Amino acid sequence: MEFFLIIKKINNTLSEEEKIAFDKWYSESEKHRAYFKSVQENKNSKKYLFDKEKNWKAIKGKANIKKKTTWKYYAAAASIALLFSISYLFNPINEKVNTTEITTDVGYNNKAILTLDDGKEILLSKDHKIENALFKSEDKSIAYKKANTKQSEEIATQPEIIYNYLTTKKGGEFSLTLADGTKVWLNSESKLKYPVSFIKGQPRTVELIYGEAYFEVSSSKKNSGDGFNVLNSLQRVSVLGTHFNVKAYPEDHLITTSLIEGKVLVENNEKIKMYLEPNEEITLNVLTLEMQKKEVNAKEKISWVKGYFSFDNTSLLEITKTLSRCYDVDISFEDEKIKDLRFNGVLSKKQDIKFVLDAIINTTDITYEIENRKIKFRK
Repeated sequence: MEFFLIIKKINNTLSEEEKIAFDKWYSESEKHRAYFKSVQENKNSKKYLFDKEKNWKAIKGKANIKKKTTWKYYAAAASIALLFSISYLFNPINEKVNTTEITTDVGYNNKAILTLDDGKEILLSKDHKIENALFKSEDKSIAYKKANTKQSEEIATQPEIIYNYLTTKKGGEFSLTLADGTKVWLNSESKLKYPVSFIKGQPRTVELIYGEAYFEVSSSKKNSGDGFNVLNSLQRVSVLGTHFNVKAYPEDHLITTSLIEGKVLVENNEKIKMYLEPNEEITLNVLTLEMQKKEVNAKEKISWVKGYFSFDNTSLLEITKTLSRCYDVDISFEDEKIKDLRFNGVLSKKQDIKFVLDAIINTTDITYEIENRKIKFRK
């Protein structure tokens, strides 16, 4: 039985064809009837609304029963919102929004600024294709070309390494392939410094000036045994070949490194070292330089690379920081207590911001107003 049809049954929005399908499933067994009753009775309970893992598995579990036909319904639901809370699916959007002007065109613009070693800036976008001896840029990515033997010899004799910078603004997102084959995804409002080519026999080193980046590092075996370092203002991440995420926005008081695959060494400016295994995360407090390690679901940490927002007991304040960067909007609070509300869920980043905001307020008693690119939450 398609889970989305159960939701539509509760909302009395089934079509005639869907009603026949639902009635057939409902009459098949007592187990089906008990399941429907459970969903119907618990749809408004707090535990049911905010238990993300339970809700997620419920939808996926139902989707897997009839893979071919069910996935069509699941995909349809996912295209609207990949689950914020079951409440949002059960209940129609209530009229809580008081707006003077709704801007519905905010969203990812997939643009970036490439700064060359001479300071020249080039706008990169999906509509602006560029190719030269160093790199090729098209769609929403830029890829540097590996130096041939002659170029490598010339690079090795250069007095200074040539660096470029890739910068994404609010509302932007871009990917980069370095000359060694390492792939990097830059989140909104981020800046990366990197060499146009790497010198054999020296560590491959890049610097995350600020923001968030996900790295899939080309193995040291493919690069003459040379390791790979990611620097930021307060730490160094050393790897041989692995997948990891670094989040270091200047307005946050934590620098977060999450490991998806492989093994990395994280070292702060006080020379305190910690190793990370997959599904572990290290947070570095920028004020105290204290480092802490904990277990996490690392794949959730890189959901932004796949096109989703993923919130796990996340405060509304932290959520609004993410939305502000991604949609290029300013968000404020009329009541400071609202900032501490916490949410679980996953949403598609392709949605209009109004849809995302509606998904949030539908599980609370708060409202919001939009005027141009300014949003205010209020109780």
